[in-house]
Amino acid sequence: MATFQQQIAQHAPTAAEIKQRRWIYVPYDRFTDRTGPLTEQPANETGIVIVESTAKALRRPYHKKKLVVLISNMRHFALEQAAKGVSVLYHASPDSHGTALLALQHKRKLPPLTCMKPAERELRLDLASALERGLQIDFVADTTWASASEDFTTVYGSYEAGKTYVMDRFYRRMRQQTGILMKSGRPVGGKFSFDAENRNAYRGEVPVPRFPVFPPDAITHEVMGFVEQTYAHHFGTTAGFNLPCTQAEADAFWKFFLAHALEHFGRFEDAMRDDEVQLFHSKTSVLLNLGRLLASDLIRDVEKLALEGEVPMASAEGFIRQLLGWREFMRHVHEQTDGYRLLAGHVPQEERKVQQEVSPDSTPVAAAAYHPGKTDPYAGATPSALGARLPLPAVYWGTQSGLHCVDSVVAQVVQEGWSHHITRLMVLSNLATLCGFSPRELTDWFWFAYVDAYDWVVEPNVLGMATYADGGLTATKPYVSGAAYIHRMSNFCGHCQYDPKQSSGDGSCPFTALYWTFLERNEERLRGNFRLQMPYTTLRRKRPEEMVQLRARAREAIEHLQSFDRPAYGAESDAATSDSAPPEERSPPRLRHHPAPPGR
Repeated sequence: MATFQQQIAQHAPTAAEIKQRRWIYVPYDRFTDRTGPLTEQPANETGIVIVESTAKALRRPYHKKKLVVLISNMRHFALEQAAKGVSVLYHASPDSHGTALLALQHKRKLPPLTCMKPAERELRLDLASALERGLQIDFVADTTWASASEDFTTVYGSYEAGKTYVMDRFYRRMRQQTGILMKSGRPVGGKFSFDAENRNAYRGEVPVPRFPVFPPDAITHEVMGFVEQTYAHHFGTTAGFNLPCTQAEADAFWKFFLAHALEHFGRFEDAMRDDEVQLFHSKTSVLLNLGRLLASDLIRDVEKLALEGEVPMASAEGFIRQLLGWREFMRHVHEQTDGYRLLAGHVPQEERKVQQEVSPDSTPVAAAAYHPGKTDPYAGATPSALGARLPLPAVYWGTQSGLHCVDSVVAQVVQEGWSHHITRLMVLSNLATLCGFSPRELTDWFWFAYVDAYDWVVEPNVLGMATYADGGLTATKPYVSGAAYIHRMSNFCGHCQYDPKQSSGDGSCPFTALYWTFLERNEERLRGNFRLQMPYTTLRRKRPEEMVQLRARAREAIEHLQSFDRPAYGAESDAATSDSAPPEERSPPRLRHHPAPPGR
């Protein structure tokens, strides 16, 4: 930290500056001076407080690249503000943000702080605790969002048990309210959604652009060394880090997407490849969720190109729907449900018990590792509408499963801390939902494994749309599929040992057997769902002997996935077993298919 400390120390506030300036606390995910309190007075009248908290970073085994991109942006933002004349009080602390701020306020005699309402529930709880202990801080609206809470409650009202939400209503309302892609009260292009045009597989029709990379500067190199030393036991690697860490880099990254990728984004939005993992996706979620880019700015930029005829409407609308629709919708759902804790079925941590699990053919198998303990305000909500509670297997930590689609995506996540939304939904979450792996464990995995993950992102997306653990609060059906979808939308199957056209027997892809046994296992819960009428009609037509084979194949796949030891991270890594080595350094076993004995 020596290089950064030497530079930032020059801008530390004097006692006089502390009295004369307005002091703003900048959370770890709001690095912007384009909106909010930093815009409300001149730089020479502004002071900011930034806390770099080891306690927060150690709460989960966050991906090393997530920690690098967050801390490096934090340090660069501090220097950027200092260069503009803002006084910067940068404080590295082993304590939580709230505890550190409280101590800092007392020690430096800071006046009451101003802070945009934190996006993460965890930080809100942390600061609320510090408030009770004497922290003086005033919260103002977080204007980095493209909507306000009132926009959501105007459409749906306040949360009540049993209520369901459909994103389309909120999205239409926001389009009408903002006038984005609207003309004379009607949507430009004749319809609100072009989703039906955004489902093409990619077969090399147009070249994929080579997105810019940003080699680490001295400060980022310093952060990388710090992360490797302080968080050595965490998920992933810092090797090859090249994400934007300055405002200029973030802006350049966005401009490249507008000029070179947006045109084809919509057409290939749902496509998956093992040789072109980013395709035409912007990969700006990490920058949006840090506040480096603002959703409203991105939306306006995309709208402008669409109205000028520079990009297809399907691409523009598809991108805008992700930001103005889904992103805003999900963060409101998270806030309204207190991170899903208000849902029926949430089990407080102190009440959790070891539960007996059930395999697809109702045979008892391994129990989930839930342990009762003292109440933890940060413990995640645990809805599981479909009764899924099997432990998340080692494949999510990089152990090779033999399923090329899964292994390829996990390898990308281990290396980059990122994959696009369809691989998250239709590969990683699809597998977990079909097998009955714990939605909470999957949520926690996404939370620490992805560079763009925060509680308001992962909890509603994974517990909701991705796993249906919320019982349909945000999705009209479980988003699951057999091998056919993956085969149609990707090139994964052509490089896999399993045959996507074979549903049982040696060499068959387990996704199909898992799909049909998932429907069978959850028929009582799902058979009334109007969007599942066709698959349930097909299921009922299957011969009894075929169902026996499908159950055997599904059970075998789950047992093999669970047969490998999961590596330990965080507190678990204290055991220092050989499994605690980073996934990329282990020699993982492969999931092999063994034909079921006759008569099973």
